Amino acid sequence: MTPVRPSLSIAIPIAIAIPIAGCDNTTGIEPLTGVETAVVLNSIDLSITVFPVDEPEAARAIGLAAAGSPVSVAARGNTALVPLGFFPAAAVVDLATGDVGTIPLPDNSGATGVAFLNDSIAYVANPNLGTVSAVNLSAGTAGPEIQVGVFPQAVAVWGDTVLVLNAELGLDFRPARQGVVSAIDASSNTVVGSVFLSGFNPAAAAYRPDGLLYIVNSGAFGDGNGSLSVVDPTTLDEVEHYDGFGEFPGDIAFDDAGRAYISSFAYGIAVWDAVGDTFINPPDDPLVVAGDAISSGVGIDSPGRLYTLIPGDCIAPGIAIRLDTQLAFDREIDVGVCPIAVTFTRVEDQ
Repeated sequence: MTPVRPSLSIAIPIAIAIPIAGCDNTTGIEPLTGVETAVVLNSIDLSITVFPVDEPEAARAIGLAAAGSPVSVAARGNTALVPLGFFPAAAVVDLATGDVGTIPLPDNSGATGVAFLNDSIAYVANPNLGTVSAVNLSAGTAGPEIQVGVFPQAVAVWGDTVLVLNAELGLDFRPARQGVVSAIDASSNTVVGSVFLSGFNPAAAAYRPDGLLYIVNSGAFGDGNGSLSVVDPTTLDEVEHYDGFGEFPGDIAFDDAGRAYISSFAYGIAVWDAVGDTFINPPDDPLVVAGDAISSGVGIDSPGRLYTLIPGDCIAPGIAIRLDTQLAFDREIDVGVCPIAVTFTRVEDQ
């Protein structure tokens, strides 16, 4: 599912009052060995649910921290990295052993949005500070802050370039202006360019199989102005922009045929044909899974099966529902309270 060069973090809003976000449904270049494993982030539980995609009945929960508001996760090999929101740190999880550590982040970080650059370095967004931190997993430290735009809340990687989605929110958490993508040269950790988007509140991103980056602009709560921006990461240009994605779309995942699945708490899943530039399922005729017109996150595993997260009331545990490659119901998997993001990696036994 993942093209050769990119990895990314995807951000998802989880509450109408507080637009916080984040998830990562790709993991960069992954090894061909190891067991493909799903990692579901449960925001209210402060936990992840981990299971082999071919053995979901073996699902297990791993606690992350005593405090925090996590909404984003990235995974690469045996490691998952979870920014902890209002608690200024990122949890580092060994997916084979279940061991958990933390890496401190700047005070008042907001810690949302994460992507791996390589096995040792990841980038974490600090929305409250307008900065990004390069995290060294081997040393367990965060480097000096890199100034980007206003309210960065998602991160994508293209080769040695780190693309940061800045929501440009005002003090009322509504978009003050259209979104901006900051491009960071990872070799120098300096901003080398910007992409000015046509949409408002960019909050999620996924690479199409041909390498173009599709950005979900969530818009403003209640305005129904979600949209989709297409960015060429090689030229740092917005090459297309599409309206019509309804009320606060959040997450996005691509299949190998170039179909994008876009989740929303408001309507379920919209399906966009990125080859024909048209809806297969628009927001007013969405893909509704198991009768539930809510989706808090989406992801696609390597066999091409679609996962959608159903959070319920975010008081009781939620579920993940998997559809087969024909979008027929495959199975239901119990997860934690308020599942918000799903990503995939390959885990080696230790």
